[in-house]
Amino acid sequence: MSLAPDAIASMAAMEVPVLCVDTCTVLDVIRDITRDTIVVSDAKAGLALLSAAEGGTGLIVLMAEQVNLELSANLSEVKQEAQRGLAKFRSQAQRIHDVASAYGARGVLATNHLDGHIGRALAVLHRWTGVARLIPHNDGVASRAFRRVNEPRTPARRGKESMKDCVVIEAYLEVAHQLRAAGLTKPIVFSSSNIREYFEPSTRHLPADIAADLAAVQMDYAPNFGAARHLLETI
Repeated sequence: MSLAPDAIASMAAMEVPVLCVDTCTVLDVIRDITRDTIVVSDAKAGLALLSAAEGGTGLIVLMAEQVNLELSANLSEVKQEAQRGLAKFRSQAQRIHDVASAYGARGVLATNHLDGHIGRALAVLHRWTGVARLIPHNDGVASRAFRRVNEPRTPARRGKESMKDCVVIEAYLEVAHQLRAAGLTKPIVFSSSNIREYFEPSTRHLPADIAADLAAVQMDYAPNFGAARHLLETI
C-alpha cells in the first residue's frame, strides 16, 4: 500500500477533487515558451489549479515518488533548454527589428519584460512540488508495473523501455482505488502531456486498455492543465 489508511481516510473526508500529476505536466511549467505547445490558456489553468490546491480546501494534488525522482533528474536540462529558446527568440526579434528598421520602419523593440521569466516559472514549479502530496513507492506498484510492461498495456509499448511510466500510472491507479473505497466521490484526474504514450497514434483517444483501467477507479485523463481544470469541474 502506498499511503497509510489514515491518510487515505483524511483525504477522502475532504471530498474535494484530486489531481495526479505526471513529470511532463509539471515540467511544462518551465518548458521553453517559444514551443507551439505552450499556450496561455494552459498556463492560466495551471495557476488556477495551483491556487486552489494551496488554499487547502479546493484541490488535492498527488505526486508519485517516481515523478519526484524524474523531476530532480530532468529539471536542469529543461531549464537550460528554456533559457536557450528564449535567448534565440530575443536574438531573432532583434535581427528582424534591425532589418525592418534599415528599410524605414520606426518603433522601439521591447523584450526586456521577458527578463527573469525562467526564474518566475521555476518559482511556480516549486510551488507545485511544495503543495503536492507524495505517493511513496511500494513493491505492489512495482510488481503491477512490471506486469504492465510485459503484457504490454498502455503506456507500455513493445520494444520500448516503459517501466517508469508504468510505475507512475500504477501508483495513481492504486491510490484512486483507495480513495474511492474510502468514499471519495469528487473527480480524480491524471494529467500527462506525454500524449504519445497515452493516446492512440494520430488520434486524441485513449487505447481501450488504459481507458478501462481509468474507468475502473472513475479517473479521467487530461493532456494539459486546461483539460484538467475542465474535468475537475469545480476549480
